[in-house]
Amino acid sequence: MRKLFSKLSNAGVASTLKEGTKLIDEIFTTKEEKLQGKMELFKMAVSDRESARNMYAKDNWLQKTFAIFFLVAWCALTFVMLNYFVFQTIELQDWQIAFISSINGGISTKLSTIIDFLFGGSISGVNDVKLKSKRS
Repeated sequence: MRKLFSKLSNAGVASTLKEGTKLIDEIFTTKEEKLQGKMELFKMAVSDRESARNMYAKDNWLQKTFAIFFLVAWCALTFVMLNYFVFQTIELQDWQIAFISSINGGISTKLSTIIDFLFGGSISGVNDVKLKSKRS
C-alpha cells in the first residue's frame, strides 16, 4: 500500500485519493478489505500532509526573500506595462514589449504558486473529507 501511495504522491492529494480509491476497488473484493484499504490510504495522505506542515512550520529567510522578490518584480513589470499600454508615457520597441510580457507571465505564475502555498491552494476542501460508514 505504501508503494502505491509513493507512486501517486507527485499528484495532488485529491487526485491521489481518487486514483488510490479506484485501484483499491479493483484490487480488493470484499467490502471490509476495500474499506480498510481506503482508510489506510486516507491515513497515509493525512500523515503526509502533517509531515509537510511540520516541515514548513517555520518560514526560512530564503522563502521570504523569494516571495518578496517575485512580488516586487511583478509590481515593477506591471508598472512598466501600465505606463506603456494605458498611460502611454514610455515608448518601447516590439521586442521589449514581448520580453517584458513573457517575463511578467512567468513571474505571475510563480507569484500565484507562492500565494497558493502561503494561503492554501484550490483543493483546500480535502481537509474536510470525512470517512463515513454507510451502515446504520
